[in-house]
Amino acid sequence: MAIPDNLARAYLDVEGGQRIDCWFNPQQYTISKANSWKVDPVVGAGLPKAQFGGGQAQKLTLDLLFDDSDRDDGDVREITEALFAAMAVDKSLASTKNSGRPPILTFGWGATTTFKAVCDSLSVNYLLFRSNGTPVRAQAKISLLQVEPKVGKAGKGSGGKPQNPTTRGAEGMRTHVVRDGDSIHGVAFTAYGDATLWRAIAEANGIDDPLRLPRGAVLSIPSLPE
Repeated sequence: MAIPDNLARAYLDVEGGQRIDCWFNPQQYTISKANSWKVDPVVGAGLPKAQFGGGQAQKLTLDLLFDDSDRDDGDVREITEALFAAMAVDKSLASTKNSGRPPILTFGWGATTTFKAVCDSLSVNYLLFRSNGTPVRAQAKISLLQVEPKVGKAGKGSGGKPQNPTTRGAEGMRTHVVRDGDSIHGVAFTAYGDATLWRAIAEANGIDDPLRLPRGAVLSIPSLPE
């Protein structure tokens, strides 16, 4: 089944020309920023003085799922090793101040790109294995620290309430069209942020074998109880 023209795939651009495509779009990501303030009490006063100490860099955090359990020779190590390589020191990026540094990254998703950043934290949790120990499912937690000012503005859509690019349908009713490489665990991660909740989707769609999703099938994504 061809990927729809309006389906945008999230990715990480790595300085030097490499691009790491996300296998499943994240359900959400977080951008945070903190400012430093020095607060000194004033004798006889009920309110201390606050002195601005400077702003800290923005930080983007996101979780990504990689699932290759649908293939007999599946293995997620190539993609997870690419993520770890993005934290390795590259001697070709040497400057007068150091002999090398990790590359600069940019997270993008369709018309949206974030600030240039470096990966200051990465952890990969391997979740599922073949009988020989080969990992076929992994969840990566990534933290990107801003190193350059954001240039330009984020892309604007056509207006209205935003939807996850993998879902279509009327408001209040979510669906997912099965594509090549999809797994029910990945669909659950995209919908709920938790791959272990796949049984709710299986039961809602009468799926007896969760390892076999018919390509082109439209899955109903039920809402979870509060």
